[in-house]
Amino acid sequence: MKKALSLFALTFAVAAPSAFADEKARLRLVSDKTHEQYLNFWPKSNDAWLNDLKKKDLTFYDDSAMPRAYQNWDGLLTGVHSPSYNISAVASEPFGSANREFPWGSPAGLHDSPNFKAIRFVSFPKGDAILWWRERLPRDGGMGSFVWQYRPGTIFGEILMVTDPQGYDFTFELRTRTRTEKGWTMNAFRPFTTHAELAKRIKQLDPKWKDNPALVKIVNGDSDDEKVLRITNNHDLITFDSTALSTKLPAIDHDLVRKLLETPFKSALGQEWKKGEDGTEAHAPSTDAAFHVVPKNFKGAFVAVTSESCMRCHDSTLKHARDFQGFRDWYGRVRGSDNIFSFHIFDPSSISYNGFSGEPRFRRELVDAGLLTHWR
Repeated sequence: MKKALSLFALTFAVAAPSAFADEKARLRLVSDKTHEQYLNFWPKSNDAWLNDLKKKDLTFYDDSAMPRAYQNWDGLLTGVHSPSYNISAVASEPFGSANREFPWGSPAGLHDSPNFKAIRFVSFPKGDAILWWRERLPRDGGMGSFVWQYRPGTIFGEILMVTDPQGYDFTFELRTRTRTEKGWTMNAFRPFTTHAELAKRIKQLDPKWKDNPALVKIVNGDSDDEKVLRITNNHDLITFDSTALSTKLPAIDHDLVRKLLETPFKSALGQEWKKGEDGTEAHAPSTDAAFHVVPKNFKGAFVAVTSESCMRCHDSTLKHARDFQGFRDWYGRVRGSDNIFSFHIFDPSSISYNGFSGEPRFRRELVDAGLLTHWR
């Protein structure tokens, strides 16, 4: 933005809006077969907005199609790096970047869950491209970091699945973030947004629920381990700090869990799962069970389904690791840009997995689809 562009960037900036203006390739980051498989995990719903979203030209991606990557433009190890490689030379430094630690290492509420999977998607508004530029952010050297911004109407989504002991996956939540002129609005869709809804559905599916002690506990709202807890990130700069009622669902029959997860999903925006005697809210339940309507050790109780709650962590994109903890031997920035962690504009072949510097390249599929425009 402030200096001349490198040759590769200039070439791509010119090519994106002109050469492909008439014939833009359809953006696909996974195979057609995988696309259809992922679409099958879309939950049933009576929500008109969610059903209309499914009909859009969605682009699915996962960690294989969109490998995680963060930028580092200070010191000697410049370039785009994979968080999987620890570029720190200090043995006591566990990761070398902020991108594998709470709260940035996993979807919100799932940092302690062993049995979840996530697939993601994006819907770009027709005729609008991602705006990108280079800017010397604090702690940058040289030409600075690549920054990009999504246009209003862009929708990112995350389909979250819980895995049963046999290895089969079932969707338990679908999250969306929609770009507006002022920022992002979020939503989350679940089969049950309150404890009362789960209790009602159990009664419908199992008329003999009173003969099952675990089901009686759930219906009555009892929990063996219900208490108020606080979770914060362990850095000097606190980005996540939440106090909530932690309430756990007892283990129940797995076939019943599967039937419960077939319940039509609805928006949980602004909903509370349960409120304690002191007024402390739980925004979702947790469980110690190997398979339930939420993953094991789910911490969704601490994440309110509001745009403000979501931004506590997503506001960290492109911030430097040393902004959060200055004395550690870690490098680079929190991955992503424009408050979206999971998506980036770099070609996977330009991501370094060994710490060495490399010249970043834009992702060819984005260029061919006319989805990158240089903002001067």
